[in-house]
Amino acid sequence: MAIGILEDKHLQNVPGTALLSDLGVVHGHQVVIDEATNLKRGNGRFAHVVLIPQPSDDPNDPLNWPRWKKEACFWTLAFAATLDGALSPMVGPGYVLLSNQFGVSVDEVASSFGSILLGLGCFMLFQNTLATKFGHRIVYLGSVTLMFIACIWSAVSPNMSSIKASRAFQGFGMSALQSLVASTIEQIYFVHERGSRTVIWSFCIMAGITLGPLLYSYVIQNLSWQMGFWFVTIPLGICVFLVFFFVPETTYLREVVTVSGKNAEKHSLEDSKSSASDEIVVPSRKSYLSQLKIYNGTFSNISILKLFFRPFPFLLSPITWFIFLSHGMQTVWLSLMPICSSTIFTIEYNFNATQIGLTNLGGIVGIVLAMCITGPLTDWGTVWLSKRNKGVYEPEFRIIFMVSMLFGVFGYAGWAVGTTQSMPWIGAVSCIAMTNFSMVVSGAAAVTYLLDTHRENALHILAMSNFAKNMVLYGFTFFANGMIARKGVRVSLLILAACQAACWLASIPMYIFGKRVRSFIARHPELFIIAGEEQAK
Repeated sequence: MAIGILEDKHLQNVPGTALLSDLGVVHGHQVVIDEATNLKRGNGRFAHVVLIPQPSDDPNDPLNWPRWKKEACFWTLAFAATLDGALSPMVGPGYVLLSNQFGVSVDEVASSFGSILLGLGCFMLFQNTLATKFGHRIVYLGSVTLMFIACIWSAVSPNMSSIKASRAFQGFGMSALQSLVASTIEQIYFVHERGSRTVIWSFCIMAGITLGPLLYSYVIQNLSWQMGFWFVTIPLGICVFLVFFFVPETTYLREVVTVSGKNAEKHSLEDSKSSASDEIVVPSRKSYLSQLKIYNGTFSNISILKLFFRPFPFLLSPITWFIFLSHGMQTVWLSLMPICSSTIFTIEYNFNATQIGLTNLGGIVGIVLAMCITGPLTDWGTVWLSKRNKGVYEPEFRIIFMVSMLFGVFGYAGWAVGTTQSMPWIGAVSCIAMTNFSMVVSGAAAVTYLLDTHRENALHILAMSNFAKNMVLYGFTFFANGMIARKGVRVSLLILAACQAACWLASIPMYIFGKRVRSFIARHPELFIIAGEEQAK
């Protein structure tokens, strides 16, 4: 049993279990693992790390891209994800002000501006179909362009109906940056690099969620709500150009090299060994200009309709439900904060829009701490655990970091208790910092676990989870503020604390039985593999 993970009784080599390090720890001493001698390794301080997946010899393989190219692609998407995160909750601090301006209830304002969640959820399922068929680049370009146009539409909207429609189209554009980036990370980075990148991606989305309301609160208080949308079109316009020039196509049809001979039963997983007897023809490197093409053909011969319905069998995967509870629903609880912040801080502290926006500074502190502490720790921790597991990596090692969800429980519960003790506003802001810290660390761990277990099919599961999450959150916009006004802040926060704790409990059985779940998935390819997928050549 690998550090509390139950071994599988059906398969000797369970997909996902990998030889990650050519060093193992036996009785406290490091030893070299013979099985790793013919596999490609990392460089520098990662020279002992076996590369998973094993890259091809093609210089156009995204795994073989030069470091600057990978970083330019990733950080461009990270910048876009920050803007994506800001769009949805940024109007939150002004809901009470806008309800007075439009002469409607706070819940009606929240649901109108919250239609962005409806668009986001509905298009979430379709964008992964387009990405599978036509590649990631064209989807990213279409997404950021649609966000740019829809923000202009919002800025010139004369009434609530126009606002609702424009926000729905903003949601269409946002969908790719909330799920497809995880797939891009899987395509260009190795297993030992994905954890820190996923943390940074989560950090960027959370930074947008917290900074957006903070900056917008000043605009709506001193200028107008329309000017906030005009201002956000500036970085979105820049983002369109950055994506065009620095995000090439990352989808690559890599041939799977199988392991043969005696070593086959010693290697599990994605380990692949090149055959010395085969003559390898290395393609020439594509020019930079040729990679600027918007349309790169199709990457699958399956029809759009079949691809759209293909993800639904993944509802039978326990990992899908684990991701929905630990990542999706945790996001719902946290996203309710900016949606309801105007009501909460008006009731408790009589804050105006600007003061409500400043409470998001607590979230900034939480996510910065999360990135600085756990960004490097997640990847280092998995390598460290693998060395103590005889060099073998188990994806369930990622779930250990889900314990950070307890920070969210303490944040909600502490805030609830504080409301009965006349807690100053700084206490509430500190609790917000704890909930954001929890989301970045545990959310990144959950997504990385998904990438390591379902690999190329991870985007389908993440899309379904995000669809369900946004539908739940959109439903909350119709009554959340009214419920807080009726039930009180304390009761509402205690409910969130209980929900957070319940979601965290899902990580315990997932860690223990995760390897058996992966075996179940591998033994039922008719359900969990995109059946009959013929890749375009």
